[in-house]
Amino acid sequence: MRAGDYLHQIGHRFHRSNDGWTRFLVGYTGFCFLMMPQAMIWKIHFAFFSLATMTRIRDKGAEPTIDEIHVLDTIFKNEKISALFSPTSYHVIDYDQEFDTGRNELFPEYHTSMAKFFNADSNSTTGMYKLGDVESGAMMTINFKTMPYSNNKYNFSEPYLIYDMVAEVTHEGNVFTETLVSQDDTLKTKAVFVPWH
Repeated sequence: MRAGDYLHQIGHRFHRSNDGWTRFLVGYTGFCFLMMPQAMIWKIHFAFFSLATMTRIRDKGAEPTIDEIHVLDTIFKNEKISALFSPTSYHVIDYDQEFDTGRNELFPEYHTSMAKFFNADSNSTTGMYKLGDVESGAMMTINFKTMPYSNNKYNFSEPYLIYDMVAEVTHEGNVFTETLVSQDDTLKTKAVFVPWH
């Protein structure tokens, strides 16, 4: 069951592997397969590049996730929201997060030839949480957007930095919207990470 879901997730996002680098890996792996009878080096190349190609497709097709603790910390820091939602009485009703299709216009770094060769999209995601509070009866939908972000000099990517987060809260007929993370403020200080591998 778990393996079936895992393969379904990869197959569902298989289009993310349609970049130049993955196509090159698939082609070179096929070439190595044809050359295997000629010498041992082609068998080694075939084994290595088969694993590299499968790993890349697996990583590109993996389901996006977000640090739920960071999301909850951000929510409960807001005074208006923390008056209606408590860490002990909230519950998650629904959650969704998916990669954005195409290239995000906010990130011109992904429009270069090199970035297009290694990436079929901008590696950004859009998602939402729907929360309810048992005690207050309040409901909240949190809409968020993430981008790939590297937080150190070694280009280790923390894949999903939240650059925009807005909460829509409804309680006893009153509806209000709170901006928890401002897109403009985040993009002024943080640059998107473009993986070249």
